[in-house]
Amino acid sequence: MQKVLAKIHLGNIRRNAERFCAWTGTPLCAVVKANAYGHGAEEVVNALNGVADSFAVAIVDEGEQIRTVACGKEILVLTPPITTEDVLRGAWNGFSLTLSDLITARLIDGISRARKLPVNVHLKVNTGMNRYGMGRDALGKVCRRLQTNPFVQVQGIYSHLYATERSIAEEQRVEFLRAVAVCRRYFPSVRAHLSATYGATFGKAFALDTVRIGLGLYGYLPTGARTRELSLERGMTVYATAVASRRYRYGGAGYGENPFGARIPEFLTTCRYGYADGFLRQRQNGLLGEETQANNLCMDACVRHGSMPRGKLFPILTDAAAVAKATGTIPYEILCAATRRAEMVYDND
Repeated sequence: MQKVLAKIHLGNIRRNAERFCAWTGTPLCAVVKANAYGHGAEEVVNALNGVADSFAVAIVDEGEQIRTVACGKEILVLTPPITTEDVLRGAWNGFSLTLSDLITARLIDGISRARKLPVNVHLKVNTGMNRYGMGRDALGKVCRRLQTNPFVQVQGIYSHLYATERSIAEEQRVEFLRAVAVCRRYFPSVRAHLSATYGATFGKAFALDTVRIGLGLYGYLPTGARTRELSLERGMTVYATAVASRRYRYGGAGYGENPFGARIPEFLTTCRYGYADGFLRQRQNGLLGEETQANNLCMDACVRHGSMPRGKLFPILTDAAAVAKATGTIPYEILCAATRRAEMVYDND
């Protein structure tokens, strides 16, 4: 096995989705951007058909990747279009585009009218994250413009919680509902969605018409979330292979001077994983068995203390939250990187 092996537990991912549906009592938009957080977008979408009502991606290219396996379900592109090509590709594929400000409204409005091209949109409202989205004043202007356009279908309005404190989330919810009220003067049946995984843990009050679940699908909750009732299952286990084992004679272990000090090893084993596979280079990198790592990771290899049979497969990542805590980051980053050049194996159980 030349690549690290990532076993993706599709049954776990599907059950996690079902738990969020039961917990919130609302339709599920499954977020499968970034190759489903490293789990394989097409396979995850296929596993969630029958559970998810729609899917969300970051960019049009990702939408095109899953269009066939989505079986006609709505695909929302979360990044607003900035060029004519973005709008045309999204519209031709039948995706829902994010409309986040007056500039984007003019772009979509102009293209759809000139080409008599149907375009589906979700309006993005800024409730404090200050990434994308418009305030209520701009929202009213956008709605008035789009109301006279027979080619633009406003299907949704959404925002995103930016902080983990419940009090701040409540303030955002109030602001968002005010924006929804403005929008529904023009588009009464528009669907409102505010909560991603963290917001969904607050239950029905934050669920509204749809919840967008990303990290939770793959078995993790954002930092600060506490909902034991969900009992999420991990969506991924990553394995590496022992390639060579030798009795230590002299020198170091990988690059650099002798790292052993007084602890001279009897055997060293070279294992096929490194920082090019998406793991942190430093010796204390949170992976299973890090205490046996003799030195920093090389690009494509790691030298460990002890002897292992050539070809032995062993787990190095079972809990991205633990790795994230040990390395000062978040599970999202660990998951997205861990399958960078892995052999993917899918388990439907």
